[in-house]
Amino acid sequence: MPQKNILQCLVLYRKEGVAYMKILNEDIDMIAVFQRATGKITPFKFKYKDKQVKVQKVCKMYEEKLAGNRRIVFVCLHNEKDVYEIKYELDTCKWFLFKK
Repeated sequence: MPQKNILQCLVLYRKEGVAYMKILNEDIDMIAVFQRATGKITPFKFKYKDKQVKVQKVCKMYEEKLAGNRRIVFVCLHNEKDVYEIKYELDTCKWFLFKK
């Protein structure tokens, strides 16, 4: 993904020059696409507090390892202004809304 698109997504959650996101780390119900041939995972939409949130764009995707748990982190955009950080835990197959 071009660097310009990532920066555009990340600038959207800046307020008065200071980046802010609330840390939630709550498990969520997710609908995602798992491509068998490539192994690529693409989040489609998730449910948070009885509200469905459609993932408009994945701005950034990377893998992290915390306390031996491998997670894939997705920085996602919704309605061209809301940025969410979603984590998929590979060992337990659980999805978490980490930041909003």
